[in-house]
Amino acid sequence: MALEGRFNNCTICEAGSVEETIECLEEHSADIVLLSVDGYSDSLQSMMSQLKDYALDTPILVVGDAISKPLVKEIFRYNIRGFLDRSASRDITLAAVQLILAGGQYFPPEAHDSYEANASETDVRSHRVRFSEGIRQILTPRQIQVLQAISEGKSNKAIADELGISAGTVKVHVSNLMKDLQAKNRTQAVSIATNLHLL
Repeated sequence: MALEGRFNNCTICEAGSVEETIECLEEHSADIVLLSVDGYSDSLQSMMSQLKDYALDTPILVVGDAISKPLVKEIFRYNIRGFLDRSASRDITLAAVQLILAGGQYFPPEAHDSYEANASETDVRSHRVRFSEGIRQILTPRQIQVLQAISEGKSNKAIADELGISAGTVKVHVSNLMKDLQAKNRTQAVSIATNLHLL
């Protein structure tokens, strides 16, 4: 319902197995695949392996309850474009889908941290570039300005004065930044943005 509400003339094709998914992909053109999983297992590895080639043309977003180190590793091996926690809000879900449709990738901060802990330095640098480029596609230029000001320790009022906007508008931008970066507070938002080379 959320997807149909956001995207005009949206058609949803539901599949109960990877075979049905492949059949749907071959019979109809698709913009994105949302792959619901219950956790990392041999069956999931098999599913992703079967979808690997299709993922080159049709982005796949894995939707699950929690991301683990083994799952992070497999996700990057099989061309998966993102992971979304099933408990994510409607706004984050739609933002993730839009980001992937725009050619980006979406992974929560814990996936990024887990990947960096288990990948080579070259892979980490490459992943950071792809991830930050993707995030930039859903952050507005004004949000980037607000984020930069937050990193400098400025208050909402100071940011408002500097950018010539109201403190209320700054508060809205900060709130949206928290959602887009999945940060719990301003300090974490700056940390995530710094790690992703957004600042």
